[in-house]
Amino acid sequence: MKLIYLCGHVTGTEQANIFFERAEQKIKSAAKNNKIEIHISNPMRFCEPKLDWHKAMRACIQRLMMCDGIALLQGWQNSKGANIELKLASDLHIPVVYIEPPLQDRDIPDVFKLAPETARYCDARFDQFCNEGIEESLAEDRAMVETANRYLDPYGFEYIETSREE
Repeated sequence: MKLIYLCGHVTGTEQANIFFERAEQKIKSAAKNNKIEIHISNPMRFCEPKLDWHKAMRACIQRLMMCDGIALLQGWQNSKGANIELKLASDLHIPVVYIEPPLQDRDIPDVFKLAPETARYCDARFDQFCNEGIEESLAEDRAMVETANRYLDPYGFEYIETSREE
């Protein structure tokens, strides 16, 4: 079982509840369809709406520390809290995957830098395409496009290990 923390833009987003709920349901559905056991830690479920930002961040960071990895949702770049969570996860070697396509193609290199598990997914797809006999330049394009266009593909979570180094 993998426990995944949802990381995205909440403050000032009127429909954050709906956005996070949809992401959670899509992940659960895709994981079930692919026989991958994933549990989601959704901040919209454990943070009281009336909490001030500082208390909500403390609650979020506590939950983040219990997770096997985090999933970045679109718009995380616009969130002070999501940026803190991402920095903390990176510093503590908690795997990060980007489960929604970047808003723009120019964001792809940043996604790979910030979410190396997503880059490993892309590399694995590239290798698979090459092994299938697809020309290298086409395999690279196909792997990049597939990675950039995948929506909540649980295969990205295969790169998150559940065992942690102490």
